[in-house]
Amino acid sequence: MPYHDGIRTEIGDRPIAPGERRALQGRLLSPALPGIYWLQWDMVEEGVIWFAQVAPRQPRTLVVVLPPPAWLFAPLPMLVALAGLFALSRRRIAENPSKAASAGTCFIRGDIGFRRCLAAVPDVIWCATALSTKPLILAHEALLEPTAVSYWLVMAVALLVPVPALLILPRRVRPWVLLAAGIFGSLVILGDVVYYRFFGDVLSMPALLAARQTGRVWGSIGTLMTPGLAWLVLDWPFACWLAVRLSRQPGPRPSLRDRMLTAAAALAAIATAGAALSAPAALASAPLDQMFRARSVVEQLGPFAYHAYDVWNYVRSTRLRPPVTDAQVSDALAWLLERAPLREGPSAAGFGAARGRNLIVVQVESLQDFAVDFRMNGQDVMPYLRRWAGDSLRFTNVTDETGEGRTSDAEFTTMTSLLPLDHGAVAFRFPGNHYIALPRVLTGHGYATLSAVAFEPGFWNRQVMHPAYGFQQSLFEPDFQLTEQIGWGLNDRDFLQQMVPRLERLPRPFAAWLITLSLHHPFDAFPDRHKVLKLGELEGTPFGNYLHTMRFFDQALEDFKAALARDGLLEDSLLVVFGDHDAGFARNAGLSATIGIGADEAAWALNDRVPLLVRIHGANSAPRGLTGARSLPAGQTDVAPTLLALLGIDPAPLPYFGRNLLNLSVTSGSVPVPRPYGDWLDASHLFLSRGSASDCYDLARRIVAAAADCSRADATATRARALSRLVVVGDLQQRLGALLAAAIQ
Repeated sequence: MPYHDGIRTEIGDRPIAPGERRALQGRLLSPALPGIYWLQWDMVEEGVIWFAQVAPRQPRTLVVVLPPPAWLFAPLPMLVALAGLFALSRRRIAENPSKAASAGTCFIRGDIGFRRCLAAVPDVIWCATALSTKPLILAHEALLEPTAVSYWLVMAVALLVPVPALLILPRRVRPWVLLAAGIFGSLVILGDVVYYRFFGDVLSMPALLAARQTGRVWGSIGTLMTPGLAWLVLDWPFACWLAVRLSRQPGPRPSLRDRMLTAAAALAAIATAGAALSAPAALASAPLDQMFRARSVVEQLGPFAYHAYDVWNYVRSTRLRPPVTDAQVSDALAWLLERAPLREGPSAAGFGAARGRNLIVVQVESLQDFAVDFRMNGQDVMPYLRRWAGDSLRFTNVTDETGEGRTSDAEFTTMTSLLPLDHGAVAFRFPGNHYIALPRVLTGHGYATLSAVAFEPGFWNRQVMHPAYGFQQSLFEPDFQLTEQIGWGLNDRDFLQQMVPRLERLPRPFAAWLITLSLHHPFDAFPDRHKVLKLGELEGTPFGNYLHTMRFFDQALEDFKAALARDGLLEDSLLVVFGDHDAGFARNAGLSATIGIGADEAAWALNDRVPLLVRIHGANSAPRGLTGARSLPAGQTDVAPTLLALLGIDPAPLPYFGRNLLNLSVTSGSVPVPRPYGDWLDASHLFLSRGSASDCYDLARRIVAAAADCSRADATATRARALSRLVVVGDLQQRLGALLAAAIQ
């Protein structure tokens, strides 16, 4: 058995022939404890090494594992506080003020002894040390990879806090202010570390305010604390005693020269911060509001600047957002009332067809509609899902409405029936809103609600968003046995199979939202052992890997369905499968020809569809009239109203921008379905907006039509997009829900 089993280095998917040589890019993970080690490469399977004990012994290298920076610098704040107390006891400033170093000379002159500076400004040095070194503990614990900008910003904060205090505050007040600043910074780091250990991300304002929703962490604080975190608090008693000693000692009023020197130091610190903010690493290369999780922003800004940015975002999106006027609320209410017939359930076909049954939704990563029917070299890519249209509802023209939030937008749009934002993800910009999402509605009707994704809870801020949507329970990566991982997480087959016994234990009826993650763009690879398709020249390409992934999921879904049937859940459940967003392939003529679509922009927009399949199980077959393919233009906002109607819950009184797709009034008229960035689609036209320019495509003739042909529908789509944004930015969904329910009753 190896002493320390590091990160695996894959030898590749292709088998290695006898005598073959293959060069590998090795990955190293150092042991947890510093020291001297033998480094030896070996083959490992199930924790057992293969060749180390076989002659000739594999070559070894003697290596020294150094302590991480966090270990080296963690004791520094406590040592500085102790040194300050020692310097004060040796150099009594109150009795010998002439022997004391001034604050300004400590910062500027190099010939002043460190002990004299400690005696003059020990609180300033302690505060600067605490704020500059303790973030290293977070970087170590969360395995962060901070940028140069983040290091600069940490140092800038460590100077910008104590230096102005030295410049402005009286001697008796300054130690207490700096003590509070140092302890507050330590608590921020401690909170980030503890929260990261439980949720896989750092704290945010919405997460802090939603502590009652994510309160599982508070009951586990004891298990999350380790001896290494003691360095975050061990310096506090000595810093407190230092503040007491300093506040009791009268000090000379700083001279004008000292004030000027200190001001120069403060200006230098400000210049340092400015240089950091304009550094070429450039936050522009990774826009902060397009990050997948908060820890990515911490890597860009450092913990303190991140929290300032996070608080500003929260305040901007809540306290500082323009107040919504009564006229705007009335306008939105009138719009929702006008569209109530499009959501109505009781008069629609199939209303209550799945009343009392469980709801199982499978959200599939990057599944596009064309893949369901795609054939390659005479092989069906998704043979099982393709057959679902025989005894299920299949909506074949559901346009992808997601924006920059991608998967999080898919969750938001399908659950809340609101449109995503044009810029940034709702999951990060407005996680503190009060939503009337599908899970919350079902909870109110007696359903047990659960979400599950075998990935980090901090990804797309799910540990905050899923409770906000109304899920009573959420399962993340720590809740699963991580067997074989493909792509970003647990493979779809094992994920779905591990969910079956969990579903069995849920109270009835239940609603479960399962999010798969076998492979994600850019589809770099797919394990050979799971390849079923013969793809020829597409083998090894991103598109070929995508097809293998879809075939793998198709089999996993069939096995999942069989397991549900075996355990008696299938016939009692409404089973829904939909794709979250497009696969993100680069648009080129070669791929267009492979897929079988045109190479123009309109063809790609029309191909930007995700499948939506709804399987309603009766005693032996699906209810009459609720099977087969339907090609009416639809969007992901239509998912929640349609599912609620099937479950026997009328969506008309709900503040949803989507429609019940089983309602005849939806199919009789041409209702534009908004797409991202100003585009929309209806039964007759495709509208592509490109800023000041736009194109109106006649779908029947496949030509560019006159702009006037799209003007009326474009005004409708534009208004829908503006009102949906108003509801999100103004946090109006619950308010409008109450008004709408009262108006309809």
